[in-house]
Amino acid sequence: MLEPESTLAAVLRTTGFFRVSQLVPDDQDVMTVSVGTKVEQALDLMRRHNFDQLPVTTVDDRVIGTFTHRSLARGLRHVRAQDHPIATPVDDLVEELRFVRASQDVSEVVDFLEADHAVLVGDEDRLLAVVTTADVNRFLWHRTRPFMLLQDIELAIRGLMRSTCAANELADCVTAGLASDAPQVGNGLEDLTLSELFSVLLHGPNFGRFFRLAFGANRELVRTTLVPVQEIRNKVFHFRDEISAEELQQLSDVARWLRRKTMIRGGDR
Repeated sequence: MLEPESTLAAVLRTTGFFRVSQLVPDDQDVMTVSVGTKVEQALDLMRRHNFDQLPVTTVDDRVIGTFTHRSLARGLRHVRAQDHPIATPVDDLVEELRFVRASQDVSEVVDFLEADHAVLVGDEDRLLAVVTTADVNRFLWHRTRPFMLLQDIELAIRGLMRSTCAANELADCVTAGLASDAPQVGNGLEDLTLSELFSVLLHGPNFGRFFRLAFGANRELVRTTLVPVQEIRNKVFHFRDEISAEELQQLSDVARWLRRKTMIRGGDR
């Protein structure tokens, strides 16, 4: 029986979803070592820059292979007993990573990333970038983090609201908090849009009787903390634009604020 494919691999295999160029860090500075460089020097360079691989180039900058921790381990058995391993030239201890195009679909190169943990972007005569599995993880984390924070925020708000009253009282709060002419598909919190959820939460009598117990007595503070999330959410879910670093930080701050409120209520254990 085949094991289910990982979520990461499934996403990356979706044709047309990502291009290799999107995975290259903006601040990447491609570092190589020349033929004849000793293993000791290469390892020191990798340690100082936290690299797992270094492309090895000729005097005219042509890539002959890549020096990696794996290629070192594999090649040591060929080093003569009388030779010191760290004094061996790296060009005797390289492996060939796959070259890919910057415009190539990531689904076409994911197998190479899984096998070798890195690919080279460009060709032997013109190395443009190195993409590693760590770059893929950073890219996906950056893209998915707003969705994860928004999920945490909305679920935390619902959980805190439910913690303050019984189910029938909560249903009455939903009815009271929404305009009488507003279409309602149900009276559960999960049936509400974020805007409707805020209307129910911040409705004066609802808040004063129940929700202040979880969110604190200052209704205006709750309003100014939570309501800006709605515009960011719309931006994220309607793919209007990339959210700014400030907006991402705002979501993170709201999520932490709600987590503190949840801990005070005795949850999040």
